[in-house]
Amino acid sequence: MSSSQSSGSASPCPPPEPRHVTDLAPVRLGIVGCGGISHRHAPAAAASPEVEIVACCDPRRDVAEDWAATYGCGHVFGDYRSMLEEQELDGVLIATWPVLHCEQILGCLERGARFVLCEKSLTTGGAEALDVFRAAGAVSATVVEALMYRHHPAVQRVVQLVESGAAGAVDSVRAYFSLFDEEEPAGDDPLRDWRQQVARGGGVPYDLACYCVDACNLLAGAVPRRTLAVGAHSARYGTINRLYGLIEYAGSPVGIVTSSSRSDFDHELRISGAAGHVTLPVAWRIEAPVDVTFSRSVGWGRFEEERITIELVDPYLLQLEHFGAVIRGEREPVPTLAESVVAALTLEALVRSATEGTSVDVDMPADVLAALPRAAT
Repeated sequence: MSSSQSSGSASPCPPPEPRHVTDLAPVRLGIVGCGGISHRHAPAAAASPEVEIVACCDPRRDVAEDWAATYGCGHVFGDYRSMLEEQELDGVLIATWPVLHCEQILGCLERGARFVLCEKSLTTGGAEALDVFRAAGAVSATVVEALMYRHHPAVQRVVQLVESGAAGAVDSVRAYFSLFDEEEPAGDDPLRDWRQQVARGGGVPYDLACYCVDACNLLAGAVPRRTLAVGAHSARYGTINRLYGLIEYAGSPVGIVTSSSRSDFDHELRISGAAGHVTLPVAWRIEAPVDVTFSRSVGWGRFEEERITIELVDPYLLQLEHFGAVIRGEREPVPTLAESVVAALTLEALVRSATEGTSVDVDMPADVLAALPRAAT
């Protein structure tokens, strides 16, 4: 989206009567934002009989109209508030810049939405994530961060191997997400990508490193306690373009986060345990068949290895169908909102550590800890 959609001072509308969702009817979604990432969600929805994007909005009305024409969406709006007031929706998909997420999630909840799927990063700060968590809890709403990698069978196989104990007690989780950015547009070019603009939540923390932090938290199986990081800023844009950090967890596992827009492609996820290693060479955007590798030492410098090939799937499709199942009451959210809040607080601590040049504790509120899945506490 090209501009903020402020909720202003208007009084929120009373929540509409919930539509009865049946197993036969596709879940009706409205999408907020018709920019780049929306073009991942739209084909996924079109390929599924379980979900349907029936309304779209973007402050650039021409962009929204083009989007609707491309994907056969029948209702076009320039503002998400109007969309929610005029359309009978089962859920909302937010696909905007990270700096807009908190305001738009809260605005959706105020207008009666009870199921929201919001693109990563959920927010650009821990306090905002807590605001979302508590606002959702106050109205019994379900807010899910759209981390599509979690739904890919390769990642689920990694989680299965780790949780089964195949690799033994987890010692470390190493998560890498780097992509080289040529930084070609001028620093004052208003048309440069949002990732190159501080004011829109750009930089590696809320675009790339958020995946790494979520994966470390998930696979460490414990609560983060302290962070230590170094980083750097783009001289042209002022965004954080390098973030390298350690996360210390309760019970001793360590998360290692490597994220840079000054490095060649690197999307690896590797878990090291007392009895072996689990590796996924491309973990975040998997666009080809991929091997999950389990290896263990069988002597000094000698390893035996098992490769499990996972075929190509569309994780955006799987994510939307899972969200539809959550709306129908058939599945639990993935990730839970509490997990996303923990990730936001952890990422914020890493950024602070890199900025301040010291270790930073991850302060975890009691209500968030109480809501975490048992394995993570």
